[in-house]
Amino acid sequence: MKTRTLVTERRSGGFTLLEMIVAMSLGLLVLAGATRLFSDASQASYIVAQRGEMQQNARAVINSMVRDLSLAGTGLPLGGIALPSGNGSSASKFACDQTGTCYTAPNNIFPTQRFYAAIPGPAFGPMVTGRSTDVVTLAYTDTSLPLNSCALAAITPAGDQITVGACMTNPAPGTPGFNDPAVGVKVGDLVMLQNANGAAVGTVTLIQPNGNISFANGDWLNINQSAAAAGSITKSLSNPGAPGTYPPQGTTAIRVLLITYFIQISGGAPRMMRQVNAQSPVPVADNIEGLQVFYDIFNDANGTATSNLPNANNLPNQIRKIDIAVTARTATQQLAPGRDFQRTTLATSVSPPNLSFRDRYQ
Repeated sequence: MKTRTLVTERRSGGFTLLEMIVAMSLGLLVLAGATRLFSDASQASYIVAQRGEMQQNARAVINSMVRDLSLAGTGLPLGGIALPSGNGSSASKFACDQTGTCYTAPNNIFPTQRFYAAIPGPAFGPMVTGRSTDVVTLAYTDTSLPLNSCALAAITPAGDQITVGACMTNPAPGTPGFNDPAVGVKVGDLVMLQNANGAAVGTVTLIQPNGNISFANGDWLNINQSAAAAGSITKSLSNPGAPGTYPPQGTTAIRVLLITYFIQISGGAPRMMRQVNAQSPVPVADNIEGLQVFYDIFNDANGTATSNLPNANNLPNQIRKIDIAVTARTATQQLAPGRDFQRTTLATSVSPPNLSFRDRYQ
């Protein structure tokens, strides 16, 4: 009798369902961890890039403002220049361009109708994130064009047109002419005229190739007012008792830069703007949401100093130091829900030498 032996064949057909689930779970955990690490690294890189751009924007504004503020008053008479006033006059303006837009209106009138080297604008800018912003206006002569290298060839009795000297109509080699395409006089520029009798400012309304520069009434800044009782070009420069006649030694001209810094909200994002004379403003940097300016003044008469004044006590001719603080933010909010913009504030102080200098021997 034969005995049969039962042989059981054992198969190895792969993982069981439980083993597969465990393996997949572990794989998903590893993949999720790697994804999270990559996401965190990308977000950190994005935040660092935005922070660098934000700081660069703030530095650009600070550098531009410091450069201009340090020159405030250069070449201007101490105490400023009288603007048209009295009978037949109306208020002169600043921060307006040739489209008729005045960017800080209604706070764009020269204080006491005088062309000062620095004009405070406390809370004259727009509200950004619930906080007011300041405006600052400054002025200095432009040495890039040597318009005052020689006396004017002519000036009309009404003071509404000048003819530049031969050194500007036929300049020496290497010297720009009055109508040089790059640095020459342009419509909307401001020109200071000066002689032994005084100084006056006019807005350029027309330039002709023969050297004639016109200052017609009704300009965009309302500075050209030939009929004003005081402060017009004729009244400021004419010989006493002889309106329309000028000193025989001649009158010189030089371009003046009247610069206003203000924050403008464009497309929902705030940016710092720089507006010159009656030209269109140009952006300095985007995502600038704060500008705070304070002034230190000094009274030469009684030797009294006062610090940290937002409006310089309405005495712009006594400004000696200017403190500025610029706040910038990132272009977008942080990626995590509920997070706000990143922000940084840079601050500095400027003591314009041409505002603080006084000749005690005069």
